[in-house]
Amino acid sequence: MIKNLKIIIPINEGISFRYIFQTDIFKSLQKNSSLIIILAKNKNDTFYDNIRSYPNVIIEDYRENECEDYIKSSKIHNLFRLARSFIQNNKYDIATTIGHHKIFLSDYKKKHNKFYHKLFLFVLNLLIYTGRSIKFIRKLIQRFENFLYTPKIHSDIFEKYKPDILLVTSLGTFDYDQLFIRQAKRKKVKTVSVILSWDNSTTRGYPSSVCDLIITWTDIMKKELVDHNDIPESKIIVGGVAHYDKYFDKNYLYSRNELYEYLNIDKNLDIIFFATKSPNCYISNPYISKLILEEFDNGGLPNNYQLIVRMHPIFYRRKKNELVFSNFINEFEDLSKKYDRLTLNQPLIETDSLNYSMPDSEIKLLASILFHSKLVINVFSTLNIEASIFDTPIINISFEGEIEEKYKKARLNINQDLNETHNQRIVKSDGVEMVYNSDKLISSINNELNNPEKRKIGRKYILDNEVGPNKGFAGEKIADLILS
Repeated sequence: MIKNLKIIIPINEGISFRYIFQTDIFKSLQKNSSLIIILAKNKNDTFYDNIRSYPNVIIEDYRENECEDYIKSSKIHNLFRLARSFIQNNKYDIATTIGHHKIFLSDYKKKHNKFYHKLFLFVLNLLIYTGRSIKFIRKLIQRFENFLYTPKIHSDIFEKYKPDILLVTSLGTFDYDQLFIRQAKRKKVKTVSVILSWDNSTTRGYPSSVCDLIITWTDIMKKELVDHNDIPESKIIVGGVAHYDKYFDKNYLYSRNELYEYLNIDKNLDIIFFATKSPNCYISNPYISKLILEEFDNGGLPNNYQLIVRMHPIFYRRKKNELVFSNFINEFEDLSKKYDRLTLNQPLIETDSLNYSMPDSEIKLLASILFHSKLVINVFSTLNIEASIFDTPIINISFEGEIEEKYKKARLNINQDLNETHNQRIVKSDGVEMVYNSDKLISSINNELNNPEKRKIGRKYILDNEVGPNKGFAGEKIADLILS
């Protein structure tokens, strides 16, 4: 570890904030760095007050609007960015990338049918198909973007503080990370990417740039970055999962009594936990909840359970200060009024300045629910991994209810999730009960409740392969790697 370095960290999403600043990554960086410069939207937001209190932390403006204007300013740049999002090395399993491309084509063709739209698709697909097959084309696109599209939007910040390290949470595949990485490289600043999630090595397309150091969750992700994305193995280190560290500390969790009091649940009941999927890509969350609740009344499920439904943070996305998904929220509230056995768990969003920003207490609450539940139900999410950490039986939903015509989009197809590379690892692990139609849901719930040990070996397999090394102290280890 090299101490007393200066680190610049741009943050414009709550998920990235959680991974860096609500884990031991930040704690260790703060102790061992001379200065941390955070770029944040609305830098004076009280949400950042706790971090701002450290003497070696400075918060500067993240000029998101300028970044957005720059990205939109060049049609050629956007063509290459879009092509890159559907390119990976097709000598390997790139089912996820191919699926995303098919979704894009299906939705695009429904709305755009003029000649110049068809010409655009021809050029785009030419780049995509040749890029998948020829490494030279992939690298040419990457170098073209890096050479021509490096703005000076935050150059004064780089000049003012002269950082030693730029820390980001993607390979330039989150909207504006690419601009920071390129600028840092121009200024000879070391670039470090801490990959945010287990699917980012296969779902985000080809990197905009290759950082000097890339830290992954697992060896599987490392191999995917090498094979799919042409990243030299020497630049990648496996560090583990920082935001799971607390999951391995049983003293961190709420006790059963504390959890039940917090959620106002009858202590004579056990918990079935349904974690909803983002309404952006799955609209059957209320339908699934209703199927379960009806069976409490009809006798299809034992009556000694309470269903906790955790609302995905995206349900509370706002546009022009209005809730985008208010119709689905209303459906859940109607269910809550009708069924006593439903507890809605709505995440606490702390600020509008940072999407999906939640306090530390929300992380503790989720972990405690997972630990104390008798069964976790989800729809292709990281909850399959998180529940495995606690050895809690898991059901994964792989079906949909009837979809109204106005919601019919290619991306609202559960089979895309099913076929994605990272999800297929879960399917094949035998650690999760897969349910492919509504008729099997209730019998599967009963089977998992009655036989909690049935998939124990499979859950251990998920834990061993998807959580990575340094369990319980990954954040500290990742910080050491960043400063190495």
